Amino acid sequence: MRERVLAAARELAVEHGWQGVRLGELAARAEVSRPTVYKEFGDRAGIGKALIRRESDHFLAGIAEALDRRPDDMRAALAAAVDWTLAEAEANPLVRAMVRPTRGGRADDLLVFLTTQPDPVFSGARVLLGGWLARQLPEAPADAVREAVEVLVRLTVSHIVLPSGNGDRSADRLAAAVLHIAGASR
Repeated sequence: MRERVLAAARELAVEHGWQGVRLGELAARAEVSRPTVYKEFGDRAGIGKALIRRESDHFLAGIAEALDRRPDDMRAALAAAVDWTLAEAEANPLVRAMVRPTRGGRADDLLVFLTTQPDPVFSGARVLLGGWLARQLPEAPADAVREAVEVLVRLTVSHIVLPSGNGDRSADRLAAAVLHIAGASR
């Protein structure tokens, strides 16, 4: 039932933007009652948080997989993770629905929620990337790793919201910058 509600919420957000998602229509599409939706998620914001968490988990799994494909080349692994993230964000209808209004000057409510309460997206990415980078650079100071990860996460999100159009060059430049900040010598 939870997955049906989240799938319906995603469909409606893609179709109408988050501000156009109505609980009655959501419940009908998910084939559950409104009280069931309220019981499971609490309120509309609870549904939004659960939807963001679900999408975030998908992105984090893809990033981890991209990093794992290049175990012997940190720069290539980071570039692959950024490139995958940017390509997935561009292809993902929910992400497109969230950022499209921003590019036109009006933010979607779901994007506002994400930027004012960035967990789990930012914290999940920080943990995943911070752990990976610390394992790759055990000699690097922890504060340099944290700073490098912060730059990577924020710049990647910036490229999602306002793409540069440079494709692979952006991913490689971000990877190089992150390794420089972390003090990577290899």
